[in-house]
Amino acid sequence: EDLSSSRKQTILKKFMTALTRGGPGGTPKPIEIHAHDPLRYVGDMLAWIHQSLASEKELLITLLAAAEADSPPPQSKKMDADKVLSGIFEGVAGTAQARIQSVLQGQSSSVIIFKVGNLLPFYLHTIGSMLPESSPLTLSLQGCHKMAGRLFMESLAHSSQKLYKHPPPCPPTLAPHPEVLKVLDELLEVMSSFDGSLIPARMREGYFKPVVEEGIGPIISGCALAANSIAPAEGSIYLVNCLLAVQGLLQRFDFCAWRLPHLQTQMAQAMEQAVKEQVVAVMRNCNLDEKMYSLRAYKANPNATDKLASQAGMDPLSLNVALKQFYGAVLTSAVDFKYVDRITNHAARHQAKVQAAKGVTQSYKELYEAIMDKEAGYRDPQTLLLHTPAQVESLLVDTM
Repeated sequence: EDLSSSRKQTILKKFMTALTRGGPGGTPKPIEIHAHDPLRYVGDMLAWIHQSLASEKELLITLLAAAEADSPPPQSKKMDADKVLSGIFEGVAGTAQARIQSVLQGQSSSVIIFKVGNLLPFYLHTIGSMLPESSPLTLSLQGCHKMAGRLFMESLAHSSQKLYKHPPPCPPTLAPHPEVLKVLDELLEVMSSFDGSLIPARMREGYFKPVVEEGIGPIISGCALAANSIAPAEGSIYLVNCLLAVQGLLQRFDFCAWRLPHLQTQMAQAMEQAVKEQVVAVMRNCNLDEKMYSLRAYKANPNATDKLASQAGMDPLSLNVALKQFYGAVLTSAVDFKYVDRITNHAARHQAKVQAAKGVTQSYKELYEAIMDKEAGYRDPQTLLLHTPAQVESLLVDTM
């Protein structure tokens, strides 16, 4: 007990000197000189404690061995040695805990909080291997680790919920808003830090799952709200671009793979809507949207007795004007895919344009088959329809 009390005061004094004054002549520099850098500050403190603990344990073993040279110590003596070592570092435990918790509580950055928290398990493992589980130092570090986890989740929730409750507006480019990208960049730093941790691979997914759920869900919901506040054609593209940014982040880490299937379902739905809006826009630009509306209204009326050719806007002259404009755009590669062209990812953009081209072709095919129908009332439909649907699709796709 006397040994423990004496060494406890000595180690605490050395620790305070290392924190505030540094080594002889200022080398090494005081640990607190790096207080502005939380990760280095905490890391230097824990490194000093680990090194001192190893040295003190070696000294303690030497003293006990000298005192009991004539007879091997029983197991109870070994336990007493661990208890003495634990008591020696009790003062250091409280001082270190107060400083680490002060660092955590003074941080506004969720990334820094996570990185500090992610540093603690390494020292819990190395320091804990030399001390009893119930030692004050071990319990102090465990308390700091729990606090870091709690503060990080609170900070993450604040950032992600802010995007959900107050979604930033869609930029004119329809690329993800800088605030969305900022939060995703912070998550990237967090994930990269976690990827280098000592947590076994088999446990990583479950350990990190709450972070993904808390961070990703509100971001996507906020982007969806922002997308719904503008025209559907542009909103669907904005949502696709935001989902692509999230997908790019999650694909980098195996422990996030569980979230990808659901994200891909969301992506497919958003992409389907974007392509649908693009098809409507192309048909509108070529003045075929009204023709498609009239055709579908006619087909939906089971009591219609007049021929299709007699319907308003479906007469040969009106169709000839609209179809010539459509063929002109197709033949000169002037079909404007202005919405899907603003998808930020090249592969996704190309896929969307191909799907839009097929959607335009499908609409044209519906019109083509209706006009060619003998019951439609057109005398010479071949003079109106200069290209088959297959030719139109080939012309549209080959220009991409």
